[in-house]
Amino acid sequence: MASVTNEVEIYRCLERGLVVTIFFSKKKPEKKTLQVKLETRQLVWIRAMGAKPDGTLNLREVREVRDGRNSKDFDRWPEEARKLDPALCFVIFYGSDFKLKTLSVVATNADEFRIWKQGLEKLEKTAKEAPYQLQLERWLRREFYLMEKMGYDTVTLKNLKAWLPRINYKLTTNRLREKFQEVSRKDEITYEEFAALFHKLVHVPEIIANYVCHYCEDKNNERLIMPEMFQRFLLDEQKENFAENISVVKTLMVKFLDDPMRHTGNVYFTDTEFEDYLFSKDNQVWDTQYDRVYQDMTHPLAHYWIASSHNTYLTGDQISSESAVEAYVRVLRMGCRCIELDCWDGPDGYPSIYHGHTLTSKIKFLDVLRAIKDHAWVASDYPLILSLENHCGLGQQRNMAMAFRDTFGTELLVEPVDIDFKKLPSPEQLKKKVILKHKKLPSEGRSAELVEVRVDDVTRDGDVSNSLRTGVMYLEDTIEQQWHPHFFVLTPTRMFWTKETNQNEEEEEQDDNTPAIEMGDRPQDELHFGEKWFHGKLEGGRRTAIELLNEYSYLGDGVFLVRDSDTFIGDFSLSFWRRNAVEHCRIKSKQEMGQVKYYLIETTLFDSLYDLITYYRQVPLRSPSFVMKLTQPVPQLKSHEDKEWYHDNLSRAAAEDMLKRIPSDGAFLIRRGQAGDSYAISFRADGKIKHCRIELDGRLFAIGSAEFESLIDLVKYYEKNPLYNKVKLKIPVSQSLVESRGTVCLNGEDQLYGDGIYHQPNEISPQTSKLRVRAMYDYNASRSDELSFSKGTIITNVTKTDNGWWRGETPTSRGPMLFPAQLVDEIEEEESTDQQPLGTLQKGSIDIQGCRTDRSGRPDKPFTFKIFTRSMPNPVEVAVDTEEEMIKWIEAIEQCTTRMAGEKMVDKQMEKRKCLARELSDLIIYAVAVPFDHEKVLKKMSHIAEMSSFSEIKIEKYCSQSYSHFFLHYNRNQLSRCYPKGARVDSSNYDPMPMWNVGCQMVAMNYQTPDRSMQLNEGRFLNNGKCGYVLQPDIMRRPEFDPCNKQSIKKDVDPLTLSVKIIGARHLVKSGKGIISPFVEIEITGLDYDKSKFKTTTISPPNGLNPIWKDNNCGIFDLICPEMALIRFVVYDEDTFGEPNFVGQATYPVTCLHPGYRSVPLKNGFSEEMEMAALLIHVDKRNPKESDDSEIYSCIQDLRDRKETLQDNINDLIQRGQVDRANRLQEDLKETEQSLIQKSAERRQRKFASTRPIVYSRSSNS
Repeated sequence: MASVTNEVEIYRCLERGLVVTIFFSKKKPEKKTLQVKLETRQLVWIRAMGAKPDGTLNLREVREVRDGRNSKDFDRWPEEARKLDPALCFVIFYGSDFKLKTLSVVATNADEFRIWKQGLEKLEKTAKEAPYQLQLERWLRREFYLMEKMGYDTVTLKNLKAWLPRINYKLTTNRLREKFQEVSRKDEITYEEFAALFHKLVHVPEIIANYVCHYCEDKNNERLIMPEMFQRFLLDEQKENFAENISVVKTLMVKFLDDPMRHTGNVYFTDTEFEDYLFSKDNQVWDTQYDRVYQDMTHPLAHYWIASSHNTYLTGDQISSESAVEAYVRVLRMGCRCIELDCWDGPDGYPSIYHGHTLTSKIKFLDVLRAIKDHAWVASDYPLILSLENHCGLGQQRNMAMAFRDTFGTELLVEPVDIDFKKLPSPEQLKKKVILKHKKLPSEGRSAELVEVRVDDVTRDGDVSNSLRTGVMYLEDTIEQQWHPHFFVLTPTRMFWTKETNQNEEEEEQDDNTPAIEMGDRPQDELHFGEKWFHGKLEGGRRTAIELLNEYSYLGDGVFLVRDSDTFIGDFSLSFWRRNAVEHCRIKSKQEMGQVKYYLIETTLFDSLYDLITYYRQVPLRSPSFVMKLTQPVPQLKSHEDKEWYHDNLSRAAAEDMLKRIPSDGAFLIRRGQAGDSYAISFRADGKIKHCRIELDGRLFAIGSAEFESLIDLVKYYEKNPLYNKVKLKIPVSQSLVESRGTVCLNGEDQLYGDGIYHQPNEISPQTSKLRVRAMYDYNASRSDELSFSKGTIITNVTKTDNGWWRGETPTSRGPMLFPAQLVDEIEEEESTDQQPLGTLQKGSIDIQGCRTDRSGRPDKPFTFKIFTRSMPNPVEVAVDTEEEMIKWIEAIEQCTTRMAGEKMVDKQMEKRKCLARELSDLIIYAVAVPFDHEKVLKKMSHIAEMSSFSEIKIEKYCSQSYSHFFLHYNRNQLSRCYPKGARVDSSNYDPMPMWNVGCQMVAMNYQTPDRSMQLNEGRFLNNGKCGYVLQPDIMRRPEFDPCNKQSIKKDVDPLTLSVKIIGARHLVKSGKGIISPFVEIEITGLDYDKSKFKTTTISPPNGLNPIWKDNNCGIFDLICPEMALIRFVVYDEDTFGEPNFVGQATYPVTCLHPGYRSVPLKNGFSEEMEMAALLIHVDKRNPKESDDSEIYSCIQDLRDRKETLQDNINDLIQRGQVDRANRLQEDLKETEQSLIQKSAERRQRKFASTRPIVYSRSSNS
């Protein structure tokens, strides 16, 4: 009891607030009152009690509360920090991205420091573990407090209308008013009424009615679920063993009851509470028994997949991002067990860690070691492997060795566990041990201080750090007539450069003093904002209003407009036409009970301007001289018509011709649409021309679901915010710009642009398309011009058109034919590393063999020079900041200008040698880095402690059908590591699944990049308590197993048929303007023959709060080896270009899923949980050999095998020139595919006999 009392006292103290000193990154430290809002589980800091918060953070986002002054905020102000007692300092790390934010705090005394530490650690934990209803209440209170007027504890209809876009929901004003009046007849509502209104908005009765109504009973017009029926639901549908005990069932139900009177005795669910349970984390699809370490950890290390990081120190790309000690902390606390240290000679005798020869910042080796020591065992006790990239001289190598020993002490592994070295030790044997991975000197000749070892294998494919020269130079944009910095890389034969970069640019962080988001009275959220009669701040004011009313006087008396008042700021003016004259009257406003009221006469008040105008369009205006109703609104003023980017009479083709002449991303123009009541924006992005329709919605201009008061506002918004990918509007294109600065179109440039109309600008494929897609489902054509195909078919020569139908062909089709676009998945074609060594960041390159340079100083850039090449008609002119830099670049380029010089440089790189200090070598025990020797491995001459690293390019060979069995055998005994190819300078990731499939233990990922591959990595290591070690399935240790041969496992592994139906979602959010139009993609990845995808329809109209998917939105997946497979749920928002934008995801091992009706709590790209966001799905898992449809399953598998065999035979015959025989087999293939489609449809019909199939219809002119 004493501890509880103490806890309560701590909470009370924190809720009242304590004075602290807060250190900021952008301004000097300040004293603030720091307090906890227990109702919302938020931490806020304020200048004085009762004032608005200076800043706020959600305790759910706290990742660590760390003692001491270990933050950039303290480092930023060293003088002030030195005056403070370190024992009173602590840092709160919080956020949902890889790079966390910090709040650096100094308590007033030791007692208050203890209160903060104990209180925050407890609050952080309870905030994350709170039950669904409590999380929902805290979220609702935060939203309510954002809307409420200070001190009044109520919100109005107008506040709610402004709030709906924030939760990605749209209702008409009248419909919202109806909902509002269901909970209150007053003009404003309290928190309790707001919560009740939210439940009415979010509840979807069809979910219960369509799926689980047979567990309900009707009483007094209410649908109720009694404990016994809920128990039956848990046992029959959910297969929950705990539900055998009715008391446990009732205890679970109590967590979701809105009425506290039902907490004892009379327990039951309403349909709303039952729906809340279905979406809650208590009902999640992940089986929580896998949250603990349950696997056998006594196998040799080689039998485990090991969570591994690449370039661990980086927080972004490999060109100019920040290196950070905190990056090591982040990955360690995420469960990573193999991290990389890239060491280069540094100051003070110890290395610096960074990406060599780039603009990435440097961090201290000793700081990294201390961080590793402090956080190594937070997430896992199993061994930590440090992969060393050593570029240091002997002296610093010796210091490194000493630092490893001093820092890690007995935790550093310095001798073998088993002297016999017959097999690798187990994770259990190596608990809390640090293992170094590096090259090792031969054991003989120990008296020698060093030996030279060949390190050409260390040189990574296309790695920037192995270039001849790198750095920033400037290129001139001839359109803007401005110089922009680019990162250049010089190799012996070519020079490459990136897109525009900024070496001084630091990632923008939220201002330390940013207050909490205010909902307030933003004008665009007012009820009247979209009405045609509202003209806002009318340019020219009263004078323009008179001109407009005279222009539209033919519409008769009562024609009107409303505008912002010229004289009375905050009020409005009503201008209308009566008896051949314009009249004006002021619409006044006043505060009443904290709310704004609008009126013409003080006896008749209105809650909103919208209500006032609606009233006087039905009830006459009355004055001593007239009685008249308001009639039609005056059309909006077209203020955009004189803008340089606007073209009133321009076709799509003409727009493309103009934009081809301005070859810069961000070049744009707006033109009137062909229909006359819409507009289109045409712009350049990613080297292509795109078009997007701008619709008129009332008086507003809508692009997708984002709305703007004018085209001018639209342009201003997208000049500051990306319109497509990361491209902002930049260069307004006018006819005069094209004539004065436009370039001549290159031959063949037209091939960049597709045909079709503009309203869905996703037609960007070349006319002769290289695009290939893979069918995710079977499709049986319903028209003669459509393409039939079975799941897995490759469709080539694909052309994207609009209306959701693309055109392509298969080997058995009669040329290109139409097919539904949503049934296929694009196959990414990677650029050659030789041509794109800078990957997606590459902007251009030139061949420098035989080139010459010429200085060309200019007044605006004195240190410029031109590079004349043999292959380009015009020279490339570049600029640098100093003469010294210019001389070095010119000399480096001149050394490469002859073939002989280039060959000498290549030879020099190949003959590079590295000296290795004995002191460092002696620390290498179980991870001895050696070049992979195929012959040596075949002859079983490789040592058990030796391991090899492979770039993703080199390992492709060993993932192939020819070598997979050999490589898998190697990996059963020895360790291997794979890392991204050098061209991934953007720190993107490769697909880890092929490497896992052949037993590669350490598949190193860029943890800082939130892409699909990293999410698969997180899903893989979610298993086994997130300890960073996952035991590979037993099948992988059987001699006959070959991941490329499905026959090798069919006898030993039970197959699985997994059926997943997408039912609904809640709390889906998107960044930027507009409301989400979600669709869900389910991906199965594992062995190649188990890979599959399913995609739902897109929700329309847009809705992110509570979308539901109707009809047959269900994927059926046949898995031959489920133990290897992962399932990934991804929610996308289909944007105005018809392209998917990531919203959230969740990735799991297939074998760790619960069956039944389940929630899928969504995570962001970094695999951090998104608050409240979830899918509702139904999962069915069964062994198809033992189910009712075993016969049809076997038939489908035989047909799939036959299809694969026929395809292989056809390809083989074509390669041998036997076209006639290949053509005969094509007919067999066509018949086999048709049979496969029919059998799959029959099976699906059996499973979903009660649901309607999805029909893919198209208009006759598609």
